[in-house]
Amino acid sequence: MWPIFTPFWRTLTGGRSGRTGDRASVSCEADWAERLARLGLPTEMLRNIIAADALHPHFRYRRFHKPKRDGGRRAIAEPDPRLKRLQCEIVARYFATEQPHPAAVAYQRGKSTADHVWAHAGAEIVITADIRDFFPSTRADRVEMWWRERVDSETARLLTLLTTDCGGLPQGAPTSPGLSNFLNTEMDAKLTRRATAACARYTRYCDDLAFSWPAGFDPPSDFERGVRAILHEFGYELHPKKGWHMHRRGDEPEVTGAVLTRSGGVRLPERIRQIMRALARRATPADTERLKGYRGYAAMVATRPPRRG
Repeated sequence: MWPIFTPFWRTLTGGRSGRTGDRASVSCEADWAERLARLGLPTEMLRNIIAADALHPHFRYRRFHKPKRDGGRRAIAEPDPRLKRLQCEIVARYFATEQPHPAAVAYQRGKSTADHVWAHAGAEIVITADIRDFFPSTRADRVEMWWRERVDSETARLLTLLTTDCGGLPQGAPTSPGLSNFLNTEMDAKLTRRATAACARYTRYCDDLAFSWPAGFDPPSDFERGVRAILHEFGYELHPKKGWHMHRRGDEPEVTGAVLTRSGGVRLPERIRQIMRALARRATPADTERLKGYRGYAAMVATRPPRRG
């Protein structure tokens, strides 16, 4: 557990006594229920979670791997249903008025992978970069700092506890996508300025970064070092294998699961098309359902999004 929360956790659990009649535990529960009532969050739901007998198991995350479209696997930490409902309340109450940096296109209504990919279509040079362990590396101390700018310090500590796990953002919690964008507004601004100074364009889709240059321009020799320095400032590092790749237009580079074609368009990579053909051949009900998802994704990335702003 994140060290700063050790005494806080003991207070919430009544020292793990779990006794219904424990005066300190009851007092603590009333205190936090009152604080959550001021926030407008459902106190009855919180009483069930804060209760000493229920708190520990209900703050656990179920960990599993989810298949990616490209055949890989993504590690997921899914919160307990009651904690997840509470996190959804936090999203509804706090996130509606927050705006990420324009370069961050993931997890936003009306935007998709297509916005990220098409931003670099037709470029002469494209650099793709992948942040290692993006959600876990978005540290809990940064999350608490963000909350402290919006609520009182004690509430910020509580909200941090409810939205982090093992010292970072859990990939699978409904609060993590928004927080990963909001916390990195300054990082995206710095990367945008770095790109603009180098005559490049920058976008970020979750942990995938992309920079591109039109014909006649090349990345400066210190560009990668500068990007790594900015990421390090915010607690991130590039993936050792997928971290940094420069492509020419003729290479038809892949950006976030889609290929930038020589002609300036976007299509699915061959490996995904092979998966689609295999699904079509087998044609079981499950395969047909998966194929619908792939076809929808193919149609989405193949269509240039409208210009915004």
